[in-house]
Amino acid sequence: MFKNSVIMLIVIVLSGMLAQPAFSLIEPPNPSNKNCLLVQDVTIVDVKTGKLKPNQSVVIQGNQITAVADTVDVDVPNDARVIKANGKYLIPGLWDMHVHMENYMDNAVPHFLANGVTGVREMGSSLHHVQVTRSINNQEIVTPRIVHSGKVINLSPNNEVPSHHYSLKNKAAVRKAVQQLKTYKIDQIKMYSHIPKELYAVAMEEAKKLQLPVSGHLPFTVRADEASNDGMRSFEHLHGMHIATASKKSGIFNSLVKKTEAGIINNDQLLYLEYENKAAKHYDAKEAGKLFEIFKRNETWQVPTLVTVTSLNKQVPDERVRFLEPAVQKKWAALIENWHKDKRGAAIHQELEHNNLQLVRKMNEAGVPIMAGTDSTYMMPNLYYGFSLHEELQLLVKAGLSPLQALQAATINPARYLENEDKQGTVEVGKLADLVLLDANPLADIRNTTQIHAVVMNGHLIDRTAILKKLKTYPISKEFSRNQK
Repeated sequence: MFKNSVIMLIVIVLSGMLAQPAFSLIEPPNPSNKNCLLVQDVTIVDVKTGKLKPNQSVVIQGNQITAVADTVDVDVPNDARVIKANGKYLIPGLWDMHVHMENYMDNAVPHFLANGVTGVREMGSSLHHVQVTRSINNQEIVTPRIVHSGKVINLSPNNEVPSHHYSLKNKAAVRKAVQQLKTYKIDQIKMYSHIPKELYAVAMEEAKKLQLPVSGHLPFTVRADEASNDGMRSFEHLHGMHIATASKKSGIFNSLVKKTEAGIINNDQLLYLEYENKAAKHYDAKEAGKLFEIFKRNETWQVPTLVTVTSLNKQVPDERVRFLEPAVQKKWAALIENWHKDKRGAAIHQELEHNNLQLVRKMNEAGVPIMAGTDSTYMMPNLYYGFSLHEELQLLVKAGLSPLQALQAATINPARYLENEDKQGTVEVGKLADLVLLDANPLADIRNTTQIHAVVMNGHLIDRTAILKKLKTYPISKEFSRNQK
């Protein structure tokens, strides 16, 4: 379970399932209704409109925002803990919509909360991990809100099947897997790249029957417009999106299907990415425009996880590597060394990094809905729980989103995706008290989301400075220190 040092970091927050049509978030216990906070004389960032509302005071009773008004009009409750916030900015709690926490919860939880991440979408984990995190409802353990996918719907291309993946061989096995996920009360199904089209169709049919949303990778042999029309709620990592926006005359999709069905792609994963880069050279604005309209009509979300590729392309970690245990540092050092020995893979990912930024720019200009996610896991180097979300927001701005649009991708857009906008995503009366207090304006510079003064998690005040001091640090391994600039 979690270490005592993590449990002691913060007073617990949340409880009870949020009532919503599809998603049932994992949440720890609520604070007492007697708990009262007053964030006094703050500038509220309205993530709906992009307007700044200065000189506001926000009253929090229990785990809800109960009043928002001009400071001069708000009486200070006798029992309130007052947070003087003159010159500071208040935003909704941030969401990372693509993470993998399993086996790393002790590090992930405090790092998320220290970075203002009050909600995460767990995009693939063992069913045991689902059970463990669901038991949090009955224990005083710190955690963000969690949306679970459970085991991933997949046909493993080799004999190595990760604990968080199914390897499904036939239609009956697919139906059984989806039914099993339903019994574990997961929030959504995650689809993966290797699942054949006929098994994908069965999974979609069974998920619809059991009223389970489906998100994930676009399968290699399924067209993006078909998957959107079938009801996939989000596509991850831009997988398949360059191919989907390429000219049909290029024949890239059909060639990919043939090589996938022949087993060639399964034996050469980099070949798939080469297809994506080749497709980017055949971008067809007319075809892309049709596809983007479908995404908008169906509200099919994109979670680009731009930071995943940029992190892989980094030669050495930065100073945040001190937050990693020695075993993880050693693993990263080996991964980075091997990665940059592979000249082909490094070149492909460097080209893909550029292509992904350009595609996100085009999607955003067309109005395709976008959410922020990182793919954070210690299984890949240079991805840091919590910290990497701020990098992703910066990359979204680099890709052409405004600071407001990037902020929306981690606040109100996840609330809309989760069909829970009446409870989260903005700083308004009646919303859950998941808030981040910043020392600088994020609309002036998205990097200011890192200037965190404090976090309010479900009504409980978290002093971010105190948390960062308590986060355990380790000596930087010799493998890294030799290469630090």
